[in-house]
Amino acid sequence: MTDRKVLEDIVTSFYEARAASDKAKLLSFAAPDFSFCIVASGKLAPMGQRVCEPALLDATVDNLLADWDMTNIKTTRLYIDDDTVFAHRAGTIRYNPRDKEVETEFIDRFTIKDGRIVDMTEFVDTLMIAETVGLVDA
Repeated sequence: MTDRKVLEDIVTSFYEARAASDKAKLLSFAAPDFSFCIVASGKLAPMGQRVCEPALLDATVDNLLADWDMTNIKTTRLYIDDDTVFAHRAGTIRYNPRDKEVETEFIDRFTIKDGRIVDMTEFVDTLMIAETVGLVDA
């Protein structure tokens, strides 16, 4: 098991890189077998595909950084169990293509091995995302 402080530092640094839109720093946290997924169904199912392949991960990070401004999202609490960190996040998120801001909260689950993130799964308000990106009427 990794030391709690080390896990906290990894997740905090990851979010600092995300807020700064620092793609290189974000990807530096990813283990070689890293996977990412936003839990989604219905009309958002395409956004919910697990990303593992490096080229697809690179494109996914580009899209997320371009489309979603998360500078006003803050971590409210970290929950740590062995090498898994759950981060409760809340605040205002902006969807850049529509210049739309919404208040939200969500949970990110990180699995960390040998100081690198091997899995990140994001649990979000899928209705809020669908409304924000214009897939359904608000």
